[in-house]
Amino acid sequence: MADGVNASGVPLGRRVLSLMGPIMLASVMGQTIAQTDLWVVSRLGEEAVAAAALPARLLLVDSLTAMAMGPVVGLLVAGAATAHARRRAVQGGLAGATLLGAVIGALGLVLMPWVADALIAAPAVREHAGAALFWLLVATPFRLAQFVGAMVLFALRRGRPLLRLYAAAVVLNAALDVWFVYGLGLGFAGGYASTCAIAVLEWVVTLWLLRDHLAVRTRAAEILRWLRQAARNMATEWLNALSRFGFELVLVVLLAARAAWSGQLAGFSAGLVLVAAMLLPVGALANATGMVAAADEASAREWAALRRRFALISSAVAGALLVAAFGPGAWLYGLRGEAAHWLGALIACQAVALPFRVLAAVSEGRHKAAGRFGTVLRGRLVQEFALALPLFVVGLLLDSAVLACSGVALGCAVNEWLLHRSLPEREPPVPDRSAAAAVST
Repeated sequence: MADGVNASGVPLGRRVLSLMGPIMLASVMGQTIAQTDLWVVSRLGEEAVAAAALPARLLLVDSLTAMAMGPVVGLLVAGAATAHARRRAVQGGLAGATLLGAVIGALGLVLMPWVADALIAAPAVREHAGAALFWLLVATPFRLAQFVGAMVLFALRRGRPLLRLYAAAVVLNAALDVWFVYGLGLGFAGGYASTCAIAVLEWVVTLWLLRDHLAVRTRAAEILRWLRQAARNMATEWLNALSRFGFELVLVVLLAARAAWSGQLAGFSAGLVLVAAMLLPVGALANATGMVAAADEASAREWAALRRRFALISSAVAGALLVAAFGPGAWLYGLRGEAAHWLGALIACQAVALPFRVLAAVSEGRHKAAGRFGTVLRGRLVQEFALALPLFVVGLLLDSAVLACSGVALGCAVNEWLLHRSLPEREPPVPDRSAAAAVST
């Protein structure tokens, strides 16, 4: 076997990149819709901008569920050994996402008005946030089912029509934002009403793109059995996603605890925006690697060649980020002094961590393809809460930005080492990949 080439003659790296690119592009388009909504409602005043930051964070359960279900269902579809197993995974994933979305939406409609009243002091901000939450909760079943359907299409390597749909949705959403907010006079709520309409449209088109997998109905008992098999992996992946958000939340709460740390908080908050953009390719790589690993066998030599290639590319990118880290605070956000220093330190340490993140993403995808979601979760907890968090606290108390942020790089390096060393040279053959991927160790 040629280095990096499988029996079909398609290099492993090309197979991974052919999936990684569309997944990352879809994420960018989703962010574009969110930024368009923010820009349109920001014309309504400062209170509208303040309210816009709240809905997504108050609906954290919705986001975590999507991040957990989408990759798991995509892996099960990619690894299905038969057409029937694939159809069962598609229908089970869509049914489970719709059911969970309906439960989250119904509970949210009951509880969120009380949560908004308890947490939001300013009346105008509370009113805006309540209106946005209503529309987002109504759309929850459609958004969640569509996201799972999108991951299915990527796993089936049918992402091109989906990307065309997202591109059209970006343009249509901008037009609907203006029409609903100003033309219909809905104000702040109009921006989220348009988002709801776009979610329903994307859901309808996604189901149509999957019509061949929905034409033959799978028995309800089979779908329920599949959901029980996949539930453990979904729950573990939900905790994995929660650990990421929870780690950032703990750090922000620590910085907000003292007024004297306001400069550190400003720099760290600005850095989180940049880090989120940096991590889009890493998340796409982990999902793409998992789908490729679940779909076919690749030798240890192929994976080693892929790791070397990604290590070189990510190291070059990290070098460029290190150079840029010396002054982003001033020319990006107008930050000075302590805030600019902490932002620069965070970006520099994230740059050092980038090659380890990329290599860990490759190992993470392979572990998930084999159903070892628990292994990935344990590595993530070690990275963030056993290493990065203690160093951050020590650096904060000693007023050392570099020490505080160095835990990010150390945690990523240790996590990558743990994930890679726990990979077997070759996966043992299994009779039914869809069933094997539902077993977590």
